[in-house]
Amino acid sequence: MSSSVLELRAERSGAAVDRREASLAWAWSVSAFVLVVWLIPIKTYKLPVPLPFSLEVYRLLMLALIAALGYGVVAGTRKVSAAGFGKPVALLATAASLSVLVNARASSQAGMEATAIKALPYFLGFVVAYLLVCSTVDSVRAIELVLSALVVGGAVVAVAALYESRTHYNVFEHLHTWFRFLVHTRVTEDTQRGARLRVRASAQHPIALGAALTLAVPIAAYFASRASTRLRALAWGAAGVLLVVGAFATVSRTVVLMAVAMVAVALLVRGRAVLRYWPVALAIVAASHFAAPGAMSSLYHAFVPRAGLIQSQTALGGQVGSGRIADIAPGLQSWEKVPFFGHGLGTGNSTGSTVPGAIVDPKTGAPIIFDDQYLNSLVSIGFVGLLAVIWFVWGAAWRLGGTARRIRRREGDLVAACAVSCAGFAAGMFTFDAFAFVQCTLLFFVIAALGLKARTLLG
Repeated sequence: MSSSVLELRAERSGAAVDRREASLAWAWSVSAFVLVVWLIPIKTYKLPVPLPFSLEVYRLLMLALIAALGYGVVAGTRKVSAAGFGKPVALLATAASLSVLVNARASSQAGMEATAIKALPYFLGFVVAYLLVCSTVDSVRAIELVLSALVVGGAVVAVAALYESRTHYNVFEHLHTWFRFLVHTRVTEDTQRGARLRVRASAQHPIALGAALTLAVPIAAYFASRASTRLRALAWGAAGVLLVVGAFATVSRTVVLMAVAMVAVALLVRGRAVLRYWPVALAIVAASHFAAPGAMSSLYHAFVPRAGLIQSQTALGGQVGSGRIADIAPGLQSWEKVPFFGHGLGTGNSTGSTVPGAIVDPKTGAPIIFDDQYLNSLVSIGFVGLLAVIWFVWGAAWRLGGTARRIRRREGDLVAACAVSCAGFAAGMFTFDAFAFVQCTLLFFVIAALGLKARTLLG
């Protein structure tokens, strides 16, 4: 064998090693981003830097990753990828942008131009995060590394949530006393359901926390089922139980809806494997009763209030916070005025906002706070925007589920776990305005990106 052939092989081997190292370096960076999203409450802390906007830690890290990706694209070492999902991503970004442009005059006349302009980069940030993950995490090993960070971060938050449930002390509200570089920007009041505290931990709202923790459960189950040793399987299984119990401690009906959808999809893509683990459900109920006493009972009563569930969602019709069902008719009436691109991003009212908003009940003039992301999307970014949202969210779950049913080996199980998570989030969006809560929505886009990237790697 000639020396030139040996040199060529050595060069190729070295290049392969460099690619693997670069891939893992990106995976560690994205993992750090995921942990920051979990552990530093968004819209609660910022960095002490005088800028026109709040420079939060997750934003700083995301900007650094975008800059690094941009350098890689210019240098020819990276390519921007949507993991075969470019059309719905493009439609989502286009619909959001057009909703702001088309409604620019109306927003200006209502004094909401600045709010609308700020809302656009906020929304596009989710799309950028998706593209960032798809473009940088490019091996199954790297995907698993990021997903493991997602589960570990969620488990830590779940422990803190259970501690909050018992002591009413939220450790994430006191991070600035330990890390002096964090500036505390707001204090959020506790919420209750009946006599039960609804824990919030590092999220903006109990529902958002429950959704985020529930998203990570299928990923923990994947690692537990594929662990190389019994000890590791027990550790990942314990993390999964913590995530479920922490989610139940939020006393959120959305968590139950997501769980039902997840079980249905899991049975569809991995029926027999799922049925073997039914005793785990009993362990979760017992763990919930021990770790968060009264949470399951409060959750049960949330579904069967004295006046009835339907009545509780319609009793305040025409008022602020009227209820999910009561919002449907006035929401549709508001949408009919601007059917294609809606009233525009940032023109709605949100909980705790002092801005009246452009989306109001046509009869009473009361601001509508949508607890349904689909209806919210229809009214704020129109039919085109709703189509884009459904295409992306449900389309991701559909594609991942189809691949999981076709491929039964380890990588197929990874895709199946991501499919279950995406389907759960898609179902949960019926009962809360998901995109208003950064943490859970970012985690969803990360999981969707990793699952779809794994799907492309499988061919």
